[in-house]
Amino acid sequence: MFAFLSAVNEGTVSNSLHTWIITLTFCLFMGVPLSQGKTLSVPESAPTIKGALIKAKPGDIVLVTCGTYYEYDIRMKPGVALWSGTLQPGCVTIDAQGKGRHFIMADVDSNTALVGFTLRGGNVTSAELNQGGSILFRNSSPRVSNCVFKDNIAQSGGAISTDQTSNPLFANCLFENNNALTGGGAALCFGKAIFRQCTFENNIALMGGGLALMPGSDVLIKECSLKNNSAGNTGGGLFLKKARCEVANTTFAGNWGGLGGSVLGVFDAELSLSRSTLYKNQADTEGATMAIHGQSPEVSNCIIAFSNGTVLRKDSEVPNFRGCNLYGNKGGDWVANLLSQGSKFQNISIDPMFCAPDFGNFNLNNSSACLPANNPSGNKGIVGAFGQGCVNADIIP
Repeated sequence: MFAFLSAVNEGTVSNSLHTWIITLTFCLFMGVPLSQGKTLSVPESAPTIKGALIKAKPGDIVLVTCGTYYEYDIRMKPGVALWSGTLQPGCVTIDAQGKGRHFIMADVDSNTALVGFTLRGGNVTSAELNQGGSILFRNSSPRVSNCVFKDNIAQSGGAISTDQTSNPLFANCLFENNNALTGGGAALCFGKAIFRQCTFENNIALMGGGLALMPGSDVLIKECSLKNNSAGNTGGGLFLKKARCEVANTTFAGNWGGLGGSVLGVFDAELSLSRSTLYKNQADTEGATMAIHGQSPEVSNCIIAFSNGTVLRKDSEVPNFRGCNLYGNKGGDWVANLLSQGSKFQNISIDPMFCAPDFGNFNLNNSSACLPANNPSGNKGIVGAFGQGCVNADIIP
């Protein structure tokens, strides 16, 4: 569908027909009702994105012609859909050039959408409100999809920051090379948020290299990938403090935490981790994949494999593992404070037989014990983020 839209954008039809086809196809594909408003285009209706949004009214679509736009501190309008010309991030780049953040979303509802943009160069480290290097959410619940957040920086929330009354939805977004001086290399959340099929890669913070979930937040992370994120303190992938989070069908690979918790730093928080894969994560102090304090998380049908140290810090609360496979971790698998769970609750310690994990392929060989047909514990569910999927057996490392 998107290849067709790109061809349309290259001028095979008139501008008005192009706009109509883009609108119709996207609405049909996403199950969204056709807009009752009008369509404004950039630069035809206004020379800048900011200018077009000033003109827009609820129900309108602002369609941005492919190119690079040097803008910052753009205020989003409630009920307005802002789309790039192909609905893909390679079409439109907004470069803030370090002068501020890209968007301020205040009091916008779920009828507000941002689709198909690359947002780079946001910087609010010296601003009075220095959270959210790319987007600041205040009492807002927009839909953000097919966007790339890259090379943004803030005191906290390198790319995005949400307050207690926000509930944005992110789908198919990439957060890459963002930096927070304190918490949340890519994202800082105080309210609700949903992340589906998003990738967090090479983001850096003191706590929560990928995401930092703060008191009162309630976040769903599903079918995502967190890889090579770093936290100088703890929570290389994910940091939680007095928060609630459900993580499912997600991979954590190559994340790093300086004081333990290469993947998770959890403090007095409610965490559910299911059908996920944790692979080759690294931490310095005690080399632990998880640092848990205050409340034991529920961990089910997960693979934790080949980390550089122990699965759990010695001073951590012990998670409730069910149907999990711990294998090849340098500090041991079902040892120390996990010893009592190693032979119970359908837990196992067997090579998961990934297809090609160092190339990002975490599907399982058809002989893997993480598949229900081969699991010696009798577990009827798939263990890990992916099921069977090797093309041929000879690519297994």
